[in-house]
Amino acid sequence: MVAVFVTALTLGATPSLAGAPVEAGKVYSGAEGEEVAVIPLTPRESKKYILRVKGTGSPIDGKVLPFDLKDYSTSSSLQHNYVTQWGGRGYTVLYVRNSNYELYVPGRGKEIRVSFDEKRTQALKPEEVYKEHQKQDADGTLKKLMAFDRAGESARHDKDFAETLREMNTACGASVAASIDWKSVSDDQLKELSISGYCEPPLESLKQLCDASNVAKKTVQARVKQITCRLGDSLDPKLDADRLIWTTTRDASNQQDFATKFFKTTL
Repeated sequence: MVAVFVTALTLGATPSLAGAPVEAGKVYSGAEGEEVAVIPLTPRESKKYILRVKGTGSPIDGKVLPFDLKDYSTSSSLQHNYVTQWGGRGYTVLYVRNSNYELYVPGRGKEIRVSFDEKRTQALKPEEVYKEHQKQDADGTLKKLMAFDRAGESARHDKDFAETLREMNTACGASVAASIDWKSVSDDQLKELSISGYCEPPLESLKQLCDASNVAKKTVQARVKQITCRLGDSLDPKLDADRLIWTTTRDASNQQDFATKFFKTTL
């Protein structure tokens, strides 16, 4: 999920406003009333901004988050990203490509096209928006939104993993219990990798084997009772009595094929 906010070229140079380290920003709006206010902080050279989104129905609405302007422009094209932290990850809310402005918000998979709104810009009061930002920063609102939610991320992967397990058990007529060993997964790995995607290949392999053969079904029912998935230094599955310990690694490839070969030679 990416997100972006508006570009420096269109913001223009304006004098600093008294009472707050902000310059006069601009507002960009969408076809259904969505809007993003883009306000530069001083000095402009720091490429620091605050942005406020409204009207998108997303968790980011009304939040005045801090942003860094990432400039990827070349001699032939303009490319600006406005990047904040959301759930512990870099998140681009406003994405600018030449004359195209696209707003991305959590919970909406499709971009929102926005354009400069003169009327809303004239009504914008940057100092008041900055005060909102200070208040939300002081009361912990922004910290909570920007912090990494390990429990929430783990629960999401557990849910996906459980669905794949259910499909495998249905195909095999089995009642295998399975879990992800979260102690083996670091915060950085959880941020960067689809952990459930790394843990699902042995389940998908068993499902495929059971779909293809009644002998495989009976073998799984008799030989596999538990599956534990963990991250390690190499792709190294082991069968300990009736428990499969699926140890995988971030660089592993063709895991389902590997799992199928392992089951055919081990079960």
